[in-house]
Amino acid sequence: MINAIIIDDEPAARASLALEIKLHCPGIRIIAEAGSVVEGIEVIQSNRPADLLFLDIQLTDGSGFEILQNIDFQNYKIIFTTAHSEYALRAIKFSPLDYLLKPIDAEELKAAVEKVLQSRQSDFYEQIQRLVQQMNLGMASSRVALATADGIHLYFVKNIVRCASDGNYTTVHFDDRTKLLVAKTLKDMETLFRPFHFERIHKSHLINLDHLRRYYNRFAGEVEMSDGSFLPVAQRKKTQLLDLLNNVNLSIQAE
Repeated sequence: MINAIIIDDEPAARASLALEIKLHCPGIRIIAEAGSVVEGIEVIQSNRPADLLFLDIQLTDGSGFEILQNIDFQNYKIIFTTAHSEYALRAIKFSPLDYLLKPIDAEELKAAVEKVLQSRQSDFYEQIQRLVQQMNLGMASSRVALATADGIHLYFVKNIVRCASDGNYTTVHFDDRTKLLVAKTLKDMETLFRPFHFERIHKSHLINLDHLRRYYNRFAGEVEMSDGSFLPVAQRKKTQLLDLLNNVNLSIQAE
């Protein structure tokens, strides 16, 4: 039996898809549903393991791709659903994945399920990785979901200056000088921000390179961030950071 989750912001659309799955895909069991980006992340994280996601591309509070940016989708198969063909076409353009155009057609549903389930998981994972990278519209519009003691909150990546390790937690520092204690390790945060312009410069510090103001060649190395903080650079990270900074100059010259 394949365990599946439906994420769609329209209750009627979720009910319709669940019914079509029940009628035409008896090998699939719906174990959870969600109606937003935040709910989708919560449902996926609390219903492991699931095998298949039916993921609406455009949700009320954001994009289905924001959910993929905030979960480990390595073990999931995904079928996108949308009422807007332009979103589906954009998704298909970048990756040979399948989608369903709402309202759902029974034959298309069966064909999509068969295609996705027959694909190798490793190949599928690589396709989803490429798709998420292509659909990442840049720092100005990209958001991440951060879990705290009182719930999950969405923040624009561009507003995050740095992350500091705090035991099994991480303190996230924003450009308005506020901070947030997040229930993730710094290693988890490093994975979360991998699609973005972040760099781990020390065992205790992960920085947004767009907020890096200066590098000082003192001590083992030190950086100054846009919030006025000075952070140490680990000796083993120094060469990598300097290479990144040199690449910035090369990019500017190329333009």
